[in-house]
Order: sequence, then structure tokens, then C-alpha cells
Amino acid sequence: MITRFALAIVLLLLCHVLAPAQTPQLVEVNGYHLDVVRAGAGTPPVILVAGLGNAVDTWAQIVPSAAQFSTVVAYSRSGLGRSEPGPSKHTAKDSVLELHALLAKLNLKPPYVLVGGSYGGILVRLYTSLYPNEVAGLVLVDASHEQQVARFGKLDPKYPVEFRAFFEERLKSLKGAEADETRESVRIQNAGAVEGLKPLPDIPIAVLTSMKADPKPEFVNQTAQGYDAWRAMHEEWFRRSRNGWHIVTERSGHHIQDDEPQLVIEAIRFVLDHVRTQAGS
Repeated sequence: MITRFALAIVLLLLCHVLAPAQTPQLVEVNGYHLDVVRAGAGTPPVILVAGLGNAVDTWAQIVPSAAQFSTVVAYSRSGLGRSEPGPSKHTAKDSVLELHALLAKLNLKPPYVLVGGSYGGILVRLYTSLYPNEVAGLVLVDASHEQQVARFGKLDPKYPVEFRAFFEERLKSLKGAEADETRESVRIQNAGAVEGLKPLPDIPIAVLTSMKADPKPEFVNQTAQGYDAWRAMHEEWFRRSRNGWHIVTERSGHHIQDDEPQLVIEAIRFVLDHVRTQAGS
């Protein structure tokens, strides 16, 4: 008779064998190296783009499961995680051009499914604007909106000032790429726009929105009214597609990939299925 302990060991070993191998590597791009994790096989490739100042490990709970469906690539932008700084000023456009060069270096043929979390949502939307023929579908994980500060400001006129003050204080403790990306995010919100950003095309898209309100909100964006505005911003993207899915959760905070990774995995699977169906037809 197999004991429970022995059975648990067998299951653990089986899961290890069945899990797709992950290949961490340092990839040379434009004279510097980026930290990249690649797993799985198949098309279209799924590219995971992290949020403000985040490195490749923000997708640790997503890569193994998503790799069951297709090729998956996660990476750290220059100057973040183990990636070398490089010459980039870390503007949104710089980051998109860097990703484009990385995907070419990895010999990954488009089109791609791009997954962007938070500030990464701005980057994948800009990538779609600059390289529309290379993007087959999008997953936006509680993604930033370039007009979010202005729209929250309509609910509370003090908010834009509070936003700038918050990040000016935060910048005192930041350096390098993280500081550069933070300044770029503030610049985008001050302008309410991203240069080169166009309305989303009608491609398969999944939008995930956190509605987990703070019981003791400090700013208007943390109130129920603020979250209603946040949801409305995300609805605008979802409605651009005839093959869209809007997932709303009150159980996760801003990093849904940490709190409810299965929601992100289901969203990736949804977009992949629709992209493949369209390709087949």
C-alpha cells in the first residue's frame, strides 16, 4: 500500500517532470544584456511585460502555467533586476524599442500576444501602436491609463497635486532605471497622453481590473467612487474588441498576478484561443 507521504512525493516529482522547462538567460541587445526567462513551445508567443520598476520575477506564478499553452517570454527591462543598465533613458518609447530588439534577437516570429501589468500596460499598447502587424492579442493586467490622474482629478481636484507630491517623495529613494521609469510615468500623467499611442485595434483582448477598495482610503483613487472610474477606463479598452473579456475582481490588489494568478492565466488562455481560431479561419 502506498502511504500518503509516498504518494505526495510521487505527485511532486510528476509535476516537476510535466512542468515546462524554464531557461533563464542573459541576452545581448544593442550592446548590453537583458535578463530573460523563456519556457514552453508553440505560437503565438506570449510576452510578459512587467510594471513600473518591476523585474522578471513579478511573473513567477504565471510563466510555468502559461507555458503549458505556448512559448512564453518574461524579461527585465534594462537596469532592472539582473539586466544591465544600457544607454536608454527609459522612456516608454525606449522600452518599446528595446522589447522589439529583444524579440528579434530571440528569433521569435510575430505576431505576439502581449501581456502588460500596470505601467507595462502602457508599454504593450504603445508597442501595438508602433508595430500593429506584430500584435495578435493583448492581456492588460490592472493596467495604467495615461489619463488616470486627470480623471481622478475630476472626482477630487486635489488628487493631481497629491499624486505629484507622492512620487516626488518616492523619487528621493530611487535610483537608476526605477527612478527614470517613475519620472516617465509622472510625465505621462502630467501630459495625459503618450506620444505615438493610438486607439487599440479590434484584436482579441482580455482586461483584468482590481476593484478591491481600501477600507481606509487616503486618496480618491482608493475609494469606491475612484474604483468605479478605474473600471470605466478599462472598459474603454475592452469595448474596442469584438473578442474581448473583462475580468473584474474584488479579491486582488493591484498585482493580480500575485493575488489571483489563475485569473491572469485564464485571460492568456482566452486570448490565445481566439487568436488561434482567427488564424485557423
